Amino acid sequence: MHEKQMSIDGKRVSFLPTDKNIVEVAKRNKIALPAPCYNVNRINGCCKVCVVEIAGKIKYACTTAPAEDMVVIVNRTDLKELRKERIEQYQNGEKDNAPCECSCSNSDCC
Repeated sequence: MHEKQMSIDGKRVSFLPTDKNIVEVAKRNKIALPAPCYNVNRINGCCKVCVVEIAGKIKYACTTAPAEDMVVIVNRTDLKELRKERIEQYQNGEKDNAPCECSCSNSDCC
């Protein structure tokens, strides 16, 4: 299979046509990116933890497919703080961020 290239935190990484999302690309390239709902086979996007920035917009890595020359920012202070808040909400099972209570499968509903 032909590998394509994208960037995560300034590092060029390869992805395959079989990679469904940025979480898979990050994991294969040994880039830490918390994604609790993805890692336990729940509905992707529901825990709202795997936030990244792409083209100036916040996206969920578990619901965003990789694309050639995509530039993804993972490790920035504001994103880390947002993840920290959402992990606390996820662990506490807060209503607005309870793990997988939403029925969406994309980041538009989150």
